[in-house]
Amino acid sequence: MDEVVIRDLDEANNAILEAATGTRELTSLELRQILGYVAMAGFAPAPLALAGGRLTGITWQGRVLRGSDRLPSAEVHYLRHVIARREWPVGTTLNDYLDSIRSVITDPSSGVLTSHLHNQHWQVTVVRQSGAARGPEGYAWVMVEYRVAIKHWVTAFQPAQGLNAIVQDPERQHQRWLRQPI
Repeated sequence: MDEVVIRDLDEANNAILEAATGTRELTSLELRQILGYVAMAGFAPAPLALAGGRLTGITWQGRVLRGSDRLPSAEVHYLRHVIARREWPVGTTLNDYLDSIRSVITDPSSGVLTSHLHNQHWQVTVVRQSGAARGPEGYAWVMVEYRVAIKHWVTAFQPAQGLNAIVQDPERQHQRWLRQPI
């Protein structure tokens, strides 16, 4: 049998959907290839995300943020989870945060869960123990959510509720572990 090569993010997304719906079982090589594409997808690049009230008053790039400010999604998540909530270690830069997310996604010890969220979106949730990424207000697990339809990450944070709360979330339907966390 020839090895399947996932050539791009579109092929990776098709394979994710097939695995999520049970019509295809992924090999470990296919899963590694898919996760490589997911790791490179990043947050949506357009500055569409509202800073929101939680970031009001934080100084970012020489200005004090207002809740109505719009920033790139990566910056909003960084400011929310690294700066405001202190989930990552003090001194973590935006690039460090993004690199840590990629590391979680590509780590063979990370769990990979597919689910249909809010009866609307197929997602890949990658979870790993936070380890060195755990900051002063951080938690035991890091969770990264990738949304298939938009081909980007939608969040990356350390859930206070832990792994069971993620898996038992009633908004997640048709859950399927592609790989259990170690």
